[in-house]
Amino acid sequence: MKILQMPTIAIIIMVALPGCASHRFVATGDAPKVASKGIQCGATVLLSAPSTPYQELGICYAQVPGGGIISDNTPEAIEELQKCACEAGGDAVLLGGTNDQSTMTMYGATQQNVKTQGIVILRGK
Repeated sequence: MKILQMPTIAIIIMVALPGCASHRFVATGDAPKVASKGIQCGATVLLSAPSTPYQELGICYAQVPGGGIISDNTPEAIEELQKCACEAGGDAVLLGGTNDQSTMTMYGATQQNVKTQGIVILRGK
């Protein structure tokens, strides 16, 4: 019976366990405290600032594992950004961009991540 070495076991665990999507919100300026709308409020993703009045609440940063050569996880990253905007009380997020990033683990394997960020806004204020 062959015994697996520690690096091999760690790589198997990393591949077998799905990574977790994450997000964080940073309030900016004099942004008012707004009640959360839950994570499924359907915040709109905007590519440019709306022509109607709006108030900036802050910036959301989101990341999801995967991407790169294997798959494009950009839609999942944008969905995570929408969740962040909803939790921050916004009804839209002005997309600031996305990127694929590869990070090296301590055992030499790489982990792809799709990262995105956007400005959370409350329209009509």
